[in-house]
Amino acid sequence: MEKSTISETKAKGPTVPSIPSAERRLFLRHLGIFAASTTSFLMACSKSLDLSPTGGSMAHSGARVNADGSIDLGAGDIGILNYAYALEQLETAFYTVAQEKTAGLTFNELQILQEIREHELVHREFFRAVLGANAIPDLDFDFSTVNFNDRNNVFQVANILESTGVGAYNGAARYIKNADIIGIAGKIVSVEARHASVTGHMYLPLPGSTYSFGFGTTDSNGLDIVYKPSEVLPVAQGFIKQKLSGANLPTTNA
Repeated sequence: MEKSTISETKAKGPTVPSIPSAERRLFLRHLGIFAASTTSFLMACSKSLDLSPTGGSMAHSGARVNADGSIDLGAGDIGILNYAYALEQLETAFYTVAQEKTAGLTFNELQILQEIREHELVHREFFRAVLGANAIPDLDFDFSTVNFNDRNNVFQVANILESTGVGAYNGAARYIKNADIIGIAGKIVSVEARHASVTGHMYLPLPGSTYSFGFGTTDSNGLDIVYKPSEVLPVAQGFIKQKLSGANLPTTNA
């Protein structure tokens, strides 16, 4: 396996704060994990997932920086984990900025943004811990296209990110070989779906609008829409300064 150079790369843009222990406990309660602290939970997951080159179905390559400066997410299950990690970094950064810069928020609206941010922080830190040296670097973001003076635009973008994220998790699940990863991803995507629902609700209740919890994210059979990495990455790339490449992500079912 080609040696990853990612661990030597340092992000130079704004950083996202580390997750406080109280926020970790809050998210774990939502997942129904009451007995363990977040640190113990993350460490247990990290140790239970074998990412080594000889780790059975996990014999896949980690992320690397290409000659053109783009970041390759890697291959196999590691590539899928990095794919999810990039999306969680994006969501965490967005909500960090949104709760600080969005004008005209009510107390309840601010609480919603803060709670979602807390969840995304835990998701992000989980993937960071599991991937270790196989992880992509900390990414830099550009939210200049978001009008933070318009709360409706903020919740619209939030809903796009969340709905895209749900479709991304659903679409990536078919390519995962490690059963433990599938189980954990299922817990995360259920929380992301709640985020999509509440942000859609906050975005739609305006004069002349009609509320729909699905907000166009379900198919004719009432199932969530599934997105391929090739459909998700262009959406995420609109906010990420570094160029991401999913060229080596799996394309055949597990």
